[in-house]
Amino acid sequence: MLARTGLSIALFLSPLALSSALASSWLTTGRSASVPYGHMEYCQRHRYDCGRHGGVGALADARLATLSQVNLAVNRSIEPMSDQKAHGTREIWLASTRAGDCEDYVLAKRNKLLRRGFKPGHLRIAVGRSRGEVHAVLVVRTTQGDLVLDNNTDEVLPVNRSRMRFAKLQSATDAAKWVRVTGRTSDPDRVTLR
Repeated sequence: MLARTGLSIALFLSPLALSSALASSWLTTGRSASVPYGHMEYCQRHRYDCGRHGGVGALADARLATLSQVNLAVNRSIEPMSDQKAHGTREIWLASTRAGDCEDYVLAKRNKLLRRGFKPGHLRIAVGRSRGEVHAVLVVRTTQGDLVLDNNTDEVLPVNRSRMRFAKLQSATDAAKWVRVTGRTSDPDRVTLR
């Protein structure tokens, strides 16, 4: 009972705490980047999920409660495990699994948020380094800044508070293409929608 009450309080308070911490920071992008092998293979199996989708248009409202609920639910539903141990292969990206690595969490969160009305261009997979290892997270592009959903934390973080050193990001207009992350900006007029 106490655990459930704590979870309810956390779900209620997380968006409030996050909204006061938002610093309206977005990732800036440059030229095209290489596509991660696992994503390339994922796209061969899920062509419907990996193509041109028209970009983002206007930025999404953050909908912090939804982001927090999805982040927490997925973080709790997947057991962290290497692809080799969980699936018998070096690298595979799966949107629906009970055990997996960071990309699996990202795809599961992305699918849940798409079903809740977010547009594909707002939900971008990012790859970089965190804690000295290659890592993937979901970046949600919103009017309040880019927000990070990461399996290493139950807190939805503004991009400027994430421990991630971002290297590349899925394109906002074509889910099969990737672009280099060149930095961050707090100027919404410098946010590119490619």
